[in-house]
Amino acid sequence: MTQSRSRHPVSPDRLKAALRQAVPAMLLRAGSAASPEPLQVQRAPAPTAPAQMAAAQSTDAATRAELQALYARCLHTYRNAIRPQDTDHDDAGAAMALFVATCLHALNGTDATPQMIDTLERQLRGVVQHSADWHGAPVAQRQVFFERTAILGVLMAGHHGKARSEGAGALAEVRRVARAYLRQLLGFDPDALTIGASGLRVQPR
Repeated sequence: MTQSRSRHPVSPDRLKAALRQAVPAMLLRAGSAASPEPLQVQRAPAPTAPAQMAAAQSTDAATRAELQALYARCLHTYRNAIRPQDTDHDDAGAAMALFVATCLHALNGTDATPQMIDTLERQLRGVVQHSADWHGAPVAQRQVFFERTAILGVLMAGHHGKARSEGAGALAEVRRVARAYLRQLLGFDPDALTIGASGLRVQPR
């Protein structure tokens, strides 16, 4: 029997924990930590996140293989359809911005423009560089951080698109997962988050 824990993994690591601690202060400074320097990392010869994420979800070999293939397809989609300009390297800032924007779209229907996503990317990569020790982290950790973020962004977009054709119950589940992702990554009440021309903001509640 399959022993599956969750179809929507959120796997914290040191970079994610540091980012979660730093984002609140960054937002209170209204984006003053924004940085133009991309969070680039040399692409791994072979992805490792798909297997790690699948193993974290199920002890059944067939299920793990199915999930690993799904996550590998998500990563392939991200690299070839969303960021084809990245060839020998990956950009974790771009992946984070897409992931957060996709979660917010699933949560509250906000359609982020390319300009909004670009501003959000500058915010997130600035806070990672200044507070999450991006350059001090091992290359392998940075590679996995990127891979997981890219996979989850594509996965969330796919789940949301499918849920829209399945009705209110499916949409409610996708919103629940989006809240969990945003809370895990950013450390905020997701329902207080908005994205606009000035990037990510926290609304008083």
